[in-house]
Amino acid sequence: MWHFVPMRPADTLERLPMTMGYFRLILRGFGDTPAKRAALLAGTGVSESELLDPAADISLFQQVRQIENACALFGRGWALTAPELWNPPAHGAIASAVLASANLGEGLAALTRYAHVRAPFFRMHMKTRGEKVRLEYELTVPLLETQWLPMMEIALCSVRWMVASALGRPPKEAAFEFACAEPAHAAQLRAALGQKISFGYRVNAIVIPKAWLSVSSAFADAVLQRSAAAELESILARLEDPQDLRTQVVRLLRTMPDGRLRATEVARALGVSRRTLARRLETAGAPFRALLDRELKSRAKKFLGENMSRAEMAERLGYRDPTSLSRACRRWFPSPAKSGPLRSGRT
Repeated sequence: MWHFVPMRPADTLERLPMTMGYFRLILRGFGDTPAKRAALLAGTGVSESELLDPAADISLFQQVRQIENACALFGRGWALTAPELWNPPAHGAIASAVLASANLGEGLAALTRYAHVRAPFFRMHMKTRGEKVRLEYELTVPLLETQWLPMMEIALCSVRWMVASALGRPPKEAAFEFACAEPAHAAQLRAALGQKISFGYRVNAIVIPKAWLSVSSAFADAVLQRSAAAELESILARLEDPQDLRTQVVRLLRTMPDGRLRATEVARALGVSRRTLARRLETAGAPFRALLDRELKSRAKKFLGENMSRAEMAERLGYRDPTSLSRACRRWFPSPAKSGPLRSGRT
């Protein structure tokens, strides 16, 4: 089973695009000295020219690296001290689509559909249970709690702000459920979100009264809502394009550590079902098995050039035994001259 580990330059998985907006806001809000700014940028690979480019994007894991840096500098709970991270300008077209909807129900439906466009580490699901509505946040990337919790805090504070804007008052009845044990900064969470906070759940969620869905929005604007939705649909279409998904899978396979990723793990990392992954890769003319085989062949060729033992090669390529690797090599490199000797030496 593949698990995400804290990022290092050698195994950074730069395959999910992330808006630069949050990165810039964190840098501006917390990098108020040259030393702090340098510490927040450390290991992210984000250049000053990219920070100035309004069209630049980063990868999700560059954002996660910055989150790790902020936690190291300021401790847990730092994200709760910066309201600019969850006010409407931070969320672009998504905030417009939510607030300009006719009522809160339509706004939350838009949020559920588009939230991962700007925050690709989760997918939202809206579920009605009796007189309550649950907005669930399913993590789609295997992050450590210390990595996802600050981003989840920003997301939940943002939704609370949008709900409050629609209601015209603080949403005191809203309950917030966290998929972690109670952290040391729980008091800060209650100060930001209210007293109805609990921990130890399967998924992160917000629970609100169903009656709120029919509350009309004071910011309703059909033209603005359509414009924002059209922009978000365009981004969504690019993210869901079969050829684009193929590119993301190839990047992910190229940056995987020793061993191999299974289709289920890749689908989860990219925020799609395994069936959707298979269908879209077939449409792109590149079945997952073929992409994985191509990557393994490339690595095998490199290892052969390094005169690596058969047993070590098998282990590093994720084969059960050297014999299985030998069969694959005969298929990949039918000419003995190309395949080279697979030494049985060290194990």
